[in-house]
Amino acid sequence: MSTEATDHVLPTTEFQSEVKREVKDKLEAVLDPCSCMSEHPVSIVDLGLVDDIEWDEASKTVTVHLLLTSQRCTYFLDIDDEICERVGELPAVSDVEVHQVTSGEIWTADRMAEDERQARRERFERRIEEADITPYAERSE
Repeated sequence: MSTEATDHVLPTTEFQSEVKREVKDKLEAVLDPCSCMSEHPVSIVDLGLVDDIEWDEASKTVTVHLLLTSQRCTYFLDIDDEICERVGELPAVSDVEVHQVTSGEIWTADRMAEDERQARRERFERRIEEADITPYAERSE
């Protein structure tokens, strides 16, 4: 898949195939719909939703495998449509398929790009400080 040490696609993932590199670039522009409801939209690549990108040169078909944050994601069709539209713009691509990973693997925040995970943590800490709350139970001796 990639030269990255993870088992999914991140912004730092490098592909040998030019088409796969172009596909990844297109996917970095696809925003997670749920994150768009916040002040900080996150791409599906930064969020770690892209499990794999397959390129079949013979059929000119790209297959994007997604591991969603929920198997019941109501925005899958919207994400699918946007991926097909963006990736379908590539001259080398004739067909785009989007598959949801249903292997039983569960998405966790560990799949996120490190810088995005850190930014998320900083936003959380800033919000709890602004609200003057203690998010964690204090230990009593």
